[in-house]
Amino acid sequence: MNVGFQRGRGAVLAAAAWLLLLGWTAPGWTAQSVHIGVVDVQQVLNQSQRGKTIKQKLDQEMALRQKDLDARQQEVVKLQAELEKQAPVLSEQAKREKFEVIQRKGRDVRRMAEDANRDLDKRVGEAEMEVTREIFSVIQEYGKDQGYTIILTLERRTVAYNAAAVDITAEIIKRYDSKQK
Repeated sequence: MNVGFQRGRGAVLAAAAWLLLLGWTAPGWTAQSVHIGVVDVQQVLNQSQRGKTIKQKLDQEMALRQKDLDARQQEVVKLQAELEKQAPVLSEQAKREKFEVIQRKGRDVRRMAEDANRDLDKRVGEAEMEVTREIFSVIQEYGKDQGYTIILTLERRTVAYNAAAVDITAEIIKRYDSKQK
């Protein structure tokens, strides 16, 4: 599952920079420590039990649909082979009718595949949104419980560096999994 967090990324980075700047410059804040955490939400989606279960269910559904599409495609291939074998003995009208049937069935298979892909994409997106909302709830709860000033939820490739000590992804996965039981 791939969740995009592009919209909030700029605001989160600006807020983090602002908090860090205030921590270094504001006289009242210098004595107060800034506790920052980083969570790789994609990793939580991929490694949490709920994320794995949803992915497995969607993969199974996709495999069943693919099996059905493959069977229908084989039927089209079989009809084409029959037409090629029978072509020398068929009238032009019979050839045309069989060809039209093959074309229609081929279009039907393509449409079914497109519909299945659209439906699956929609279901994956809905599942990701649902799980992401749950994960964010866990992150907020964890942040409050552990006294974090800010927790950044960024994908790894956008973070130039972070110390292992601020990466709380494993803790979020544990807490999220425990809430699902």
